[in-house]
Amino acid sequence: MYFPGFFGSVLGVPIPNPNVLVFSGSANQPQNAYFDTVHVRVWTFANPAQLAFEFDLYAGFCDTLEHVGLGLLGQNGFFSRYRIAMDHTHNSMEII
Repeated sequence: MYFPGFFGSVLGVPIPNPNVLVFSGSANQPQNAYFDTVHVRVWTFANPAQLAFEFDLYAGFCDTLEHVGLGLLGQNGFFSRYRIAMDHTHNSMEII
């Protein structure tokens, strides 16, 4: 799973770091994704104080995608573990 670099910096992921993967596609030129393990926590919608589940995720972060917002490129780790339904009109996401 890939997230833009500024998001990785907020999580304490050093960018650049030695865990790099070169990819291409969105900018028509090679780009670097820097990987690290982050701890993911998901809370319930009905009771935001209640933790639904948590897990570690090896995720990649790319600072060259900052101009497009949250540039999700890969699907391994989170989207490969759960069925996800996103409802943009209600600003919600269902994780099954």
